[in-house]
Amino acid sequence: MQKIRKRITYANVMSSIAVFLVLGGASAYAAKKIGSNEIKGNSITTGKIKKNAITSSKIKQNSITTAKIKNGAVTGAKVNVGTLGTVPNATHATNADNATNWSRYNTTGVVKANGGQNVQLLSVGPFTIVGHCVDQGSNEFESWITLTTSQAHSSMAAYETAYYEANFEPNEEAELGYSTRSSEPYSSEDYYPFYYNGWDATSADGKTLISGLAFNAVHYFGSPCAFWLNSTNAGI
Repeated sequence: MQKIRKRITYANVMSSIAVFLVLGGASAYAAKKIGSNEIKGNSITTGKIKKNAITSSKIKQNSITTAKIKNGAVTGAKVNVGTLGTVPNATHATNADNATNWSRYNTTGVVKANGGQNVQLLSVGPFTIVGHCVDQGSNEFESWITLTTSQAHSSMAAYETAYYEANFEPNEEAELGYSTRSSEPYSSEDYYPFYYNGWDATSADGKTLISGLAFNAVHYFGSPCAFWLNSTNAGI
């Protein structure tokens, strides 16, 4: 014990205190002064980042590129549709707005009917087109197609009937093409289909301007009467 005391001098004590202060002070200094330059590149791993530590205010504006976004990460619910503008090459779709009320091109396919039946083929704007089938007896049937309007001062034109002077009225029934009557298969399409079966109609307000072909037949497609129609609407 005496030997230890002999070696403890004032200088030794002061040296020890100085070393302690230097080391302790350096640690405290380092804890407060470590900056990005003191951190080794690629040394901070994902596991070392505290959960929810990185907030939006810590992310530099325009720093996240498309390549950094995970495929499928951005869904429709996250997109502000109002900021998208017009999709490239979708300008042509603007014209489709005019077809919201009725398709610009319409086809009925084959509509069959029995004797005594009237079948609606088309209804657009004020116009309605109907197919008529009548049993004349002895296996003979007659078929024809008519056009009516619910808007006064409309106009129309067909092979059998024409109202060119805006005098097609709601009480009128205009025939499209011509009737077919036979006990054998017979169709209005058999002879000059475009000449005899073409038609058009225009509403008084100009919103409906339709034209097309209308065909009727008897003993076709396994039915006493059959009708098929196509039309195009060039109105508003």
